[in-house]
Amino acid sequence: MTKKQLENSEIQTGACHYCGQIYQFETDGRATEEQLDAWAAEKCDCIDARIERGKRKKADQAKKKIEELFGENFPDERELLYKAIDLMVQDKIVKTTVNIGNGTKMSVGMNAKGSIKTEITQTKKRSAET
Repeated sequence: MTKKQLENSEIQTGACHYCGQIYQFETDGRATEEQLDAWAAEKCDCIDARIERGKRKKADQAKKKIEELFGENFPDERELLYKAIDLMVQDKIVKTTVNIGNGTKMSVGMNAKGSIKTEITQTKKRSAET
């Protein structure tokens, strides 16, 4: 089956970063080589490309959990945790904890199975003297 090419478009090719498989894409001609290669890696079915897609999916899920836990609070700290998650899926770090004061700590960490855990800890201390 052949696909009819759209008007004002051209066929560009990209290669998978991992295995070198070449893929064709119909574009407006402005896609960069890096973008075409990224699209090829997204489309490729080689083991390394599949592993990378799984890591990105896991990172996206962890970032959504951070949104659920922290809401609109702590925007700077959330961005720091997002960067930590990206480093975790690249196997560069295992855990990051941010102490924002007032007894509040936020952390993300990867367990031995490769799952990413996000948590917020709030400590309240009350005391009295007589």
